[in-house]
Amino acid sequence: MSSPQIPTTMKALVQHETEKRAEVKDHVVPQLDKNQVLVKIAYVSQNPTDWKHSAFLSPPNVIIGCDYSGVIVKLGDDLKNNTWAVGDRVAGMVHGGKFTDKGSFAEYARVESDLLWKVPSSGDVGLREAPIYGIGFSTAAQILYTRLGLPYPPQKADNSDWIFIYGGSTSVGLFACQLAKLAGYKVVTTASPRNFDLVKEYGADEVVDYHNADQAIAEIRKITGGSLKKALDTISEGDSFRIALESFGGKGKLNTLLQINDDGKKLAEQKGVETELTLAYTLMGNAFEFLPGKTIPEVPSDREFYVKLCKDTPDFIQKYHIRPNPITDMEGGLEGILYGFEHMKEGKVSASKLVYKIAEV
Repeated sequence: MSSPQIPTTMKALVQHETEKRAEVKDHVVPQLDKNQVLVKIAYVSQNPTDWKHSAFLSPPNVIIGCDYSGVIVKLGDDLKNNTWAVGDRVAGMVHGGKFTDKGSFAEYARVESDLLWKVPSSGDVGLREAPIYGIGFSTAAQILYTRLGLPYPPQKADNSDWIFIYGGSTSVGLFACQLAKLAGYKVVTTASPRNFDLVKEYGADEVVDYHNADQAIAEIRKITGGSLKKALDTISEGDSFRIALESFGGKGKLNTLLQINDDGKKLAEQKGVETELTLAYTLMGNAFEFLPGKTIPEVPSDREFYVKLCKDTPDFIQKYHIRPNPITDMEGGLEGILYGFEHMKEGKVSASKLVYKIAEV
């Protein structure tokens, strides 16, 4: 297939030059470096990190957004994955909110050729559903397989141990419940009562209401018999650290998505529980400034893992039946994302992924 004509400028959701907000404006279509392909964006999905980057972290003129699906329209040189062709339907994630030439909330995005995956041509997951297997799916897989040591499929655990996932109805949580069950673990998680049935549909064996922390801790310890050694906190705010740490029967490991607070650090030390902050951005192979003065170093093994995960994502979908999060279709394309930011800031998004159609491809 011949390459379609590509414009020199595009519409993109770009960080304002002086204010901590994003706006849709004309932006240069990124040029390709070695090992990169250009994707025309069809759909994007929204994560909490997107609005938080714009509100607190992003420098001026960078493109916001991580998760996407679309069609390859141009191939660069020296591709590490040389199987791609113009017209292939693909999906993945990029490190949005940090670079002027990367970011998914745009009409085009450049992506490294070995860090995206092919969208199945048939089945329940198409271009609309594919961007959901971005930050949420990749974070869950990264933590369970590379940090907590769960067996990667088709391997399974022999022991049916318990794993605790705080926040089972989040995007990361819904994927983590499924992946942990796939690995042979029993899953106990927290959610609001209105989401109990949903998280059980996605693999949770037991669900606990988190609103009363002391009661939640007692229930989790009873369910697990005090045997808990592995946990993932997908919320990492408020009482989540205490509930997770107090649920351990002894030594173990807790992975978090935000920096653990001082009380959490003290409690973890008292209980002998190792804690680790894990960010999916290390999967893309770059060091980056996470907070002012705090740099996350490059983790080459994480990039290697993501290359493998991208190759295997179609199998996770078709062979292992890992389901996407429930979808809320949003109107307005790129402009609609700004409404979605406010929706998410106000806590109005629960147990669902906001998805936006950007273009026909």
